[in-house]
Amino acid sequence: MRLLLILFVVFFLSFSYAQEDFYTEDYIYVENIKSAKFYAGNNPLNYPVSNIYGNPALILSFDDIEGDSKDYYYSIIHCDRDWNISNLEETDYLDGFNREEIKNKTNSSFTLLQYTHYSLRLPNANTKWLISGNYILIVFNEDDEAIITKRFLVVDNKIGVEAFIEHSKDVSKYKSYQSLDISLNTKDYSVVDPLKEITVSVLQNYKWIDAVQNVKPKYIIGDKLEFGAFDPFLFKALNEFRYFDTRTLNATNLEIHSIEINRKGVDVILEKDLIRKYSNYFFHKDINGNFLILNSDQPNGSITGQYTDVYFTLETLAPVKDYDVYVTGGFCDWQLYDENKLKYDKSESAYKGKILFKQGVFDYYYVLVDKDDKIDLSAMEGSWFETENDYMILVYIRPFGGRYDKLVGLRIIE
Repeated sequence: MRLLLILFVVFFLSFSYAQEDFYTEDYIYVENIKSAKFYAGNNPLNYPVSNIYGNPALILSFDDIEGDSKDYYYSIIHCDRDWNISNLEETDYLDGFNREEIKNKTNSSFTLLQYTHYSLRLPNANTKWLISGNYILIVFNEDDEAIITKRFLVVDNKIGVEAFIEHSKDVSKYKSYQSLDISLNTKDYSVVDPLKEITVSVLQNYKWIDAVQNVKPKYIIGDKLEFGAFDPFLFKALNEFRYFDTRTLNATNLEIHSIEINRKGVDVILEKDLIRKYSNYFFHKDINGNFLILNSDQPNGSITGQYTDVYFTLETLAPVKDYDVYVTGGFCDWQLYDENKLKYDKSESAYKGKILFKQGVFDYYYVLVDKDDKIDLSAMEGSWFETENDYMILVYIRPFGGRYDKLVGLRIIE
């Protein structure tokens, strides 16, 4: 019995140490993991949001392009509104086990690049959450090394959210920014000190890199909380996303110059892109930076989808001084991976690069990144008030003496 206890303690300590070596954000830690997708319900475009009862269910899927069948595990960690790990015991926020194997895995079929497809459904018979708030899902290998982290939200809707999009009050930003007018209704939820206990965060197109966070209400008018009239929720409107569609490899489309299939793989060469900052605004339907894994050439695209090298070309008169150029979007969780960085080709006066994608539909931007890894989303793409964007409004509360931030309101507008 003593030996078993010692082994348990050693295992627990080693796992706890491994948990420190990850980010509390959406991130892929190894190059062989591709196409990681985390969403709610039956719509892959949904952000991973569930309620405290587990509705809708959350679905994680990803591929290991090394092709062999490996054992991967998952854990869930509760965080505060700033994505710091909460000072809670697992039993405070989870019912069940917190180190379970991902058992649903399938080898690819009829693909040039062999891979193993993994999927996970949450909550499940082994793992259920108990409270609202911000959560991190960690996928790790047999050595307790993180390979994927994904953020998700659990909401217990108690506070009503009213919101609409308007022009900025600042005349200089009138044509290029969008401002949200937000008010909260606490009629059905008792709050002792709402001006101190409640904060609101807003995401544009489900990305955290430019979220407006932790804004406190300023006024109480009856059951309503107001935030003031000077653009507390202000965003660059940016531009409709660029996109490409590789659902079929049997024909090209408007975004694709050519497709070359050989024994080594598939090359998809996109049409050359231009900087759009000084162009006129042009509307086209996009998926607001998201991506879809789809294959119209074969059924069951999750295991029959081909992986393709997609080639990007951004024409410029000269390289941009003191900045790097990246391709980014929801497909890479807006992270600055080496694969997404473009190199300048003097002979073609263009930034060029290639990224490995599974068949599907992908939105993307070209962005500038300075030496401090600060991202400028509008330098290459421009910004127009008319741009269609999704906004997700999150309402948090930490009552006086509370141990964690509750997520008590959520609304999505466009």
